[in-house]
Amino acid sequence: MPMLVHDFMRKAVIRHGDRPALVDSRGTLSYNELWERSARLAGGLRSHGIAKGDRVVAVMHNRNEWVETDLAVSMIGGIRGRLNARDGEREWTVTLEDLTPKVVVAGPEFVDTLERIRSASPNVGDFSLLVLGTGSSYEELIDASKPTDPVPVDEDDIYLVFHTSGTTGRYKGAVYLHRNWFNTYRNIMALFMGGLDHTDALLHVGPLSHQSGILTAPALYQGARSVMMEHFDPESFFEIVERERISCTILAPAIINMLATHPSAAAANLSSLKVIYYSGAPISPTALSKAMEVFGPIFLQGYGSTEGGTVYNTILYPDEHVRALEHNPERLSSCGRPVPFFDVRLVDDDGHEVPVGEMGEIWVRGDAASVRYWNQPEATAQAYEDGWFKMGDLAIRDPEGYITIVDRKNDMIVSGGLNVYPREVEDAIASHPAVREVAVIGVPDEKWGEGVMACIAPVAGATPTLDEIQQHCRDVGLASYKKPIRLELVDEVPKTAVGKLFRRALREKHWAGESRRVG
Repeated sequence: MPMLVHDFMRKAVIRHGDRPALVDSRGTLSYNELWERSARLAGGLRSHGIAKGDRVVAVMHNRNEWVETDLAVSMIGGIRGRLNARDGEREWTVTLEDLTPKVVVAGPEFVDTLERIRSASPNVGDFSLLVLGTGSSYEELIDASKPTDPVPVDEDDIYLVFHTSGTTGRYKGAVYLHRNWFNTYRNIMALFMGGLDHTDALLHVGPLSHQSGILTAPALYQGARSVMMEHFDPESFFEIVERERISCTILAPAIINMLATHPSAAAANLSSLKVIYYSGAPISPTALSKAMEVFGPIFLQGYGSTEGGTVYNTILYPDEHVRALEHNPERLSSCGRPVPFFDVRLVDDDGHEVPVGEMGEIWVRGDAASVRYWNQPEATAQAYEDGWFKMGDLAIRDPEGYITIVDRKNDMIVSGGLNVYPREVEDAIASHPAVREVAVIGVPDEKWGEGVMACIAPVAGATPTLDEIQQHCRDVGLASYKKPIRLELVDEVPKTAVGKLFRRALREKHWAGESRRVG
């Protein structure tokens, strides 16, 4: 049988029927209700001319309709796209121009921005907007439509184009076929969600457009309901965990540290939590020790990428955290060992595997990895080779197989688990009238893993402040997580012999003495 995303979910519905599947601030949906509403949405999309291969994009804060849209698009053989609610208008424009969707499903708070993009950029196409909310066009379409049976789809048809800045500044869409995404679900269940059942609940704190959303279907297959947290704050987190008896969640390292040190943590009932997943950066031994005092020995770290398999190529399991904390704290800087469903190599510049203890670039290969970039053959040729995806991270493998990331081949910054490409930030800052030259680098940051620093050579007589630069970044539409949180004024920005920015020279003093050269 073909491995199709909606077939995976249909089997979950058959298993669990009227059990609760999705919970958000507007109510609860059972498995049967989820399937019925998704099938009606699929029927409505088909009646409006959305056919196999057409793109449907969604942007919303965490809510039940995200899962309905995923399922409905799969049923009609459409190609799913997603916008990150935290990105800015510039990033959205690139993604929409790349995909030229026929429909964008959007929370009401995003409509003005989408309409502005549609009016300003002829390259995005004349997409229709389906707006969420009571009495909205989304609900009207579901109410007016009959459920549709899934159309014939092949496992090698595209299910998802997952946009990321990846290892270069311009957004690119990683292409996932149905079988790739089906295998992603298989991997998640086999590697770290196989013990869930209908008594469990998964809390979505991070955006569904990222890793949190990928966990939904595997959890639902096991019977665990998904609880949506639309906007994060620590007090609400503790209240939801206690009220909903949350079993598992995925958190950014910075959020883990924030929660562990929050005054409300001491009084919170966290006894239902079985596991907390995290990725994007390791946690320092000090912060992890505090977090384990609050939450218990329940942390699981994973390493992956948007292109290389999303969740996860390597894992550091909870028991490995405990042993490392007790006997080998430096191992907490590792991202664990490769999982069975991926081949993971560390290679030199010629593509040859390096010996244990030597640094090499991480390449990954597996049946849950993306297959290419959407409409970007040159970028595909650079990043994909004979079934391998080149991650762009430089790492060392120890004799026991643990992999520790120590640097990057490129200048990308990962701040709070989100990719920031220096060139994009530099372009934004360079338009400030007080800036003569600018270089953007990642520096160690206790909260975010890496912080964005702007090194600015000002024009004569000018002394721009961090507040001024941050406001300028907001004014030009840069996403908030990309703006610099630190500023250094320099006489000159260093350059290589051929005149390129020499960011590494600026980074060295900030990373001196650090075991990792990235967050």
